[in-house]
Amino acid sequence: MRPDPNDVVKVASGDHVLIELYRNRLAENGIEARSLGESLEASFGTAIAGSVELWVHRADADRAAKLIREMERERGTVEVETA
Repeated sequence: MRPDPNDVVKVASGDHVLIELYRNRLAENGIEARSLGESLEASFGTAIAGSVELWVHRADADRAAKLIREMERERGTVEVETA
C-alpha cells in the first residue's frame, strides 16, 4: 500500500544548507522528503530564521526524526527545530 501523498508531517526546520544535509541523509536511508521555504530565504535572506522546513510521510516520521537527531549528535550541535 502506497502512503497517502497528502499525509505528511514537518520533521525539521532550519537554514537551507542544514535542511538539504538532512534531506540527503534521509534519501540515503530510503525516506522521501521535501523541503519547503527556500524562496523565503532567497527573498529575505536570514531575516526569517529557520524558514526552510523538511516534510516527510507520516509513516516515516519517527525514522526521519531519529536520523536527524543522530546527525545533530555527530555535529555536536542542535541548530534545528525538530517537530
